[in-house]
Amino acid sequence: MAECEVNYSCACDKPMPLIYLFFCRHCVKLRCPKCVSHEVDSYYCPHCLENMPSAEAKAMKNRCPNCLECPNCSNDIGVRSAQVPTMKREGGKLKGFPTFKKVYYMQCTFCFWTTRDIKMQDKATSNGPWIEPPEEDKWMGNIINFYRHLMQREKLEMEKRTRQRRGSFLGSLGISDKLLPFAKIRSAFSMNLSGSGQFDENLLKSFQPQEASEETEPADEMFYTSPGEVYHYASIGSRIRQPGNEAEHAVHLKPQHKHLMVKRSQRCRECEHNLSKPEFNPSSIKFKIQLIALHFVPRFRIAKKSNLVYNEFNKVMFSLTNPTESDLPIEFIPLTEKDKWYSKMTAEIKLPPTDLILAARDDTAQYDENVTSTFTDDPEVVTERRMNKLTFVIHVKPMNKTGEVKIGFYIKYKYKSIAPTLRPDEQKEPKDVDVMPCILVSMGNVGE
Repeated sequence: MAECEVNYSCACDKPMPLIYLFFCRHCVKLRCPKCVSHEVDSYYCPHCLENMPSAEAKAMKNRCPNCLECPNCSNDIGVRSAQVPTMKREGGKLKGFPTFKKVYYMQCTFCFWTTRDIKMQDKATSNGPWIEPPEEDKWMGNIINFYRHLMQREKLEMEKRTRQRRGSFLGSLGISDKLLPFAKIRSAFSMNLSGSGQFDENLLKSFQPQEASEETEPADEMFYTSPGEVYHYASIGSRIRQPGNEAEHAVHLKPQHKHLMVKRSQRCRECEHNLSKPEFNPSSIKFKIQLIALHFVPRFRIAKKSNLVYNEFNKVMFSLTNPTESDLPIEFIPLTEKDKWYSKMTAEIKLPPTDLILAARDDTAQYDENVTSTFTDDPEVVTERRMNKLTFVIHVKPMNKTGEVKIGFYIKYKYKSIAPTLRPDEQKEPKDVDVMPCILVSMGNVGE
């Protein structure tokens, strides 16, 4: 069963829902996340909300050094306290009554996994870093080290090829290289700066990659005879999150440091203006600039799904919502054979013959009881009008007996372009610019 979906074609001709698109008010074009440039503003931990410089985040492998997450369910783990009895020793013997000492451990609030399950040592204080258990297997580090040396060797070979291809102009002038030792010193210095000459050839030769076997080892008989205890074994997701650990049982899992998150801004690739820029503070959810398409482009949706009959015109209810604070006349333009999406259409449509005027958005209109409509609409086209939303009819005739019904068309409206300037005395007057986005609708299968 095919789902109903409404997509807008952006400037790079990629159909996407309107909620994922940006609107560049300088180019007056729709931009999708794939046709904008992404810039990293800051790294931060989603748990402690601490900012981290990019160099420090790279050194910490994009993880927070203070916050830990549960290896079983990836939720945050918190500090818990407990009372542990202790007794004094005199001469190798226990004497006196036991005294209780307060210790701290970590526990997941969702699955109740604790650091005591993996025999991790408790702490005497609640703050400060936790002593992590040592890594038993370092095969992942060996693989990373092998590829680092391999990359350095490839850099050195590439530099050799470029020097051989470029050649030396000293020989053509009749000057010996021995008379100019500075050139060799400079080339050696550049090699040391790049780090391409520092690699171990013996490590590359001795490295043996693991080979997959066609036959797997047989399962233990205890899985067929004894009742299963699922919570004793590590889940597939937990094992994937710790590839260097290769933990088979849950007691071998280790708490992981929290992944850092990124605050990034989007920039238009054509005019290089910002489309989205968040606040630097990690605890703030506001944006300095947020030009999402929902605030500038009329939203087209399917109001009511109807049964589509083959080779017959079916009435389908659609709706348009005006996000701007001015009335918008909407003109419908059909696709032509020169358009990219014309060959993918599987139905014939009858668009409204006249322009549909959308009322301006007014947040207080829903509280006014004496609102009267001043628009004269055709009752055969417009079925309902409420505030800045309009419901109308489009006749759809499927051309295929089976398969998905797809239609497409353009909507044309006026956008008042007010491009900001650096100087307020040079502020330009608003001008109307024609915007004509292409709308592609998937309406489900024939007969549904």
